[in-house]
Amino acid sequence: MKYKIKDGSGDRKYFTIIPNYILNHSTATAQALYLQLKRLAGETGVAYPSQLYLMKKLKISKPTVRKEVEYLLKMGWIVFIGKKKVRTGGGRQYVKSYKIVDIWQQNSGFYSTSQRGERIDLPDQRGEKIDLKGGKNRPLRGEKIDPLIRTNTKEEPVKKRKHKKYSTLSDIKKEDLQEIAEKYNVTFGFVALQFEKLQNYCVAKGRRYKNYRRALMNFVLSDVQRNIERKANDQKSGIDARGI
Repeated sequence: MKYKIKDGSGDRKYFTIIPNYILNHSTATAQALYLQLKRLAGETGVAYPSQLYLMKKLKISKPTVRKEVEYLLKMGWIVFIGKKKVRTGGGRQYVKSYKIVDIWQQNSGFYSTSQRGERIDLPDQRGEKIDLKGGKNRPLRGEKIDPLIRTNTKEEPVKKRKHKKYSTLSDIKKEDLQEIAEKYNVTFGFVALQFEKLQNYCVAKGRRYKNYRRALMNFVLSDVQRNIERKANDQKSGIDARGI
């Protein structure tokens, strides 16, 4: 007879376990990012945080978030599995989903081999080999010292994105609308509506722009500002009506 037992104690709810291999082969920022993704993934193994959430949680800039995500992807510790539509403060939006890769076998194999004193050659970021036997990595007083492959604390220069010219309306894609929505913390539908208004305006007025993406951003920003001013006026009118 087989018994199916489910652990309902909840002991794992308040713990996030990560392999030592991650700690010894990444910077503090990459570790913090991996830890947040691992925590959010939970038992499902899939995390889909917004860039804004990670920026606020880790107190880092958007370029740094992108750089560290790229590093985790390059190392094979996470994989991109697509976009997921979720509810956010700005409405339902598409966010990128990442799956945490199971590296426990790699983690165990790395340290068990290290303890036997065998030579292990691992490529670092510059493509050079690191010898764990002898030299600066030699154990002191019987203790094993694992090398930090990414030892630099200074942030590497972010590769500048090649910007399109956006000389026509057709150059604006769905990804551009999503990025603008995230930038101004509004819904995708709101930006799509502004894009339609921009198209109608260009046709009706015969207006041409050097950069249609920038023109769309101005449309969105102007409408956002008008909404803010309208709410402020409505609040003020309500206060005056009450005689306060």
